[in-house]
Amino acid sequence: MKWFLVVYFFVAGEWYTAEDLNRHGWYKIAYPDVESCIQAQWKFTEVTDTNLIRASCEDLSIQD
Repeated sequence: MKWFLVVYFFVAGEWYTAEDLNRHGWYKIAYPDVESCIQAQWKFTEVTDTNLIRASCEDLSIQD
């Protein structure tokens, strides 16, 4: 499996991925396993306003 930290932005009442909004520098990041992805997600959440920006660990191996 490929685990990715995917960043979402709350815009006009809906959540969009960084890729949807062309927010370079915020694009999904691959991790070797779910544990390391979750650790990165926790660190991201500690320094981010989660009312406007969120991150989620997702298995995107089926999409590649």
